[in-house]
Amino acid sequence: MAHERITSVQNPLVKRLQLLLERKGREESGSYLVEGAHLVEEALKSGADVTTVLYDSERELNSACRQALTNLRPDVHVMAASEAVLAKLSETKSPQGIVAVVKKNQQHWEEWIEQLIQAKPDVLLLFLDEIQDPGNLGTILRTAEAAGVDGVVLGRGSVDLYNGKVVRATMGALFRLPVFTQALPITADQWRGQGGRLLCSTLRENSRSYDSVDYSGTVALVIGNEGRGVSEEMIARADELVHIPIYGQAESLNAAVAAGLLVYEARRKKDRSR
Repeated sequence: MAHERITSVQNPLVKRLQLLLERKGREESGSYLVEGAHLVEEALKSGADVTTVLYDSERELNSACRQALTNLRPDVHVMAASEAVLAKLSETKSPQGIVAVVKKNQQHWEEWIEQLIQAKPDVLLLFLDEIQDPGNLGTILRTAEAAGVDGVVLGRGSVDLYNGKVVRATMGALFRLPVFTQALPITADQWRGQGGRLLCSTLRENSRSYDSVDYSGTVALVIGNEGRGVSEEMIARADELVHIPIYGQAESLNAAVAAGLLVYEARRKKDRSR
């Protein structure tokens, strides 16, 4: 792969890409950075809208990543860069020598969900109510994609979906799983108006154990904030309250663990009812 090589950290492109390390820069540009051979490979294979790739020409890329770079759309810009340049675009202690610029998801929630409900009788969604920890969010998205969740709605006030820690924790699931950032109460009202049920995870006394709940049909599971749980606004809109039993002294489960248990139980019940 012989490409133009960028060696100066003062290069205008490098300076523009550095802005993507901050939320404001990502919001203004509509793009985000993906770092590391595995994630770049996943982004390219998934059909994500990759616009630019910079790689360290002095380092050996794995064969899968090299193969992915040989089958690019003609409008993807690929450039070699020095180790110093790539270090400026990295958030990790040991940069892997490759980064890509990816455009954010451009789908519109209203159009997407209407088409999905029309096409599928047993939709499974995940609503995330102000998840704050980037590692938790990334893990939840990775688990949701693995469990066959159709899409995720991320409530406003949550950690930025395109935060570097979130992106890395998804291990590529972000490129394949539709995720929408929305005002949750309004979205929940729209969802229920379209015939969807809303099941909120909570430890309240009037909730049912998660393994005794009916997950059939069109369902959205709500996972709450790490500190306060699901908001009162969402609790008030719930068709059913669901809890995961705690047998020890812990006050609650980690949000990512709770999400994993719920989506896999929902998937198990849905598969069994077919």
